[in-house]
Amino acid sequence: MSMTILKKKTGYALGITLFVIGIIMLGLVLWKFWDAGVFSSPDILSALSAELWVVHTDIALGMGLKLVHYSILGVVLLLVGGIILVARREKIQVVEEVTALLECPRARCKHQWEEPLGKEQLKSMGYPQVRTLSRHKCPKCAKFIRPKIVTTRT
Repeated sequence: MSMTILKKKTGYALGITLFVIGIIMLGLVLWKFWDAGVFSSPDILSALSAELWVVHTDIALGMGLKLVHYSILGVVLLLVGGIILVARREKIQVVEEVTALLECPRARCKHQWEEPLGKEQLKSMGYPQVRTLSRHKCPKCAKFIRPKIVTTRT
């Protein structure tokens, strides 16, 4: 098994910033709904739709926008920030992998298959002097064997 780490590329801070601004904008919209008493009215849907189209000038620097505009902008910023956060990650392998061609030592089987192994794991078990692995199950004959390493490649 190879160990991987996630490296954050440039632009990751922009994604976090947009994500946080989107959450704040949606929080402000919910606060305005709570302040207007939308959640305590008997008909929540009609109160919600009526409040969405009211112009609020006190939210952002005196700009007269409706809550529907703030809601849409908040959702867009949330999505764009999330997409940037996911796209600006890179998986880096910490352990160098080698593909080994293994062979079943049973005379009747002699099945060969490839398996990824860590380079350090091979060195620690004494490869290339020791050419057998610990017990594995052969995919063809389903017996527990000590497979032989035929070849390796990076």
